[in-house]
This record gives sequence, structure tokens and C-alpha cells, in this order.
Amino acid sequence: MPPKKGRAGTHSSLIEAAEPLVAALERHGRVSRGVIRANAGAAGRSVKAVSLDGCLRITVVAKGARQELHAYGISVAQLREALDSPAYRSFSVNLPP
Repeated sequence: MPPKKGRAGTHSSLIEAAEPLVAALERHGRVSRGVIRANAGAAGRSVKAVSLDGCLRITVVAKGARQELHAYGISVAQLREALDSPAYRSFSVNLPP
């Protein structure tokens, strides 16, 4: 059976910086939206991904907010392709090999 695509879970809010990334990733698999933390204290904008068992944990930081996403059925190559968009050119990107 092919992996499900679209939204996972019931939390639906996204920080503005994560919206284009989630839209691109949901074409390939499921993305679970995590809690938004305000006042993240980060000076810059960044996207960091870590491989976990069965998913990628993606942390997006921008404008003093941080959101953690879990992407299921999505490869690092597909994430890299989604981050190639102009919306993420100014972001610091840290991806697993």
C-alpha cells in the first residue's frame, strides 16, 4: 500500500515560514504539524532536519517563532528539492547526508 499523503494529526496552525515547505512536502507524504513556540530567541532563519525511525523531524525557525514538523514517507532528497524554492534561499539549511 502506498504511503498516505497530506496532513497528519489534528494541529493545523503553521508559522508563515513553514507554509510553502509543508505544501510542497504534502505532495509526497504526510506532515504532522507541531506546537509553535513564540520568542524562540533565534537571530536568523533556519531549517534543520534530523532522521528518526520512520520520519524526518524538521524544525523551522523564523521571526522569533519555532515550529517542529514530522514528515512521514518523505526522503531527504524530496526535502532538499522542496527547500530549493526561492522562499528558502535566505535560510540556513542543515540536512542529514
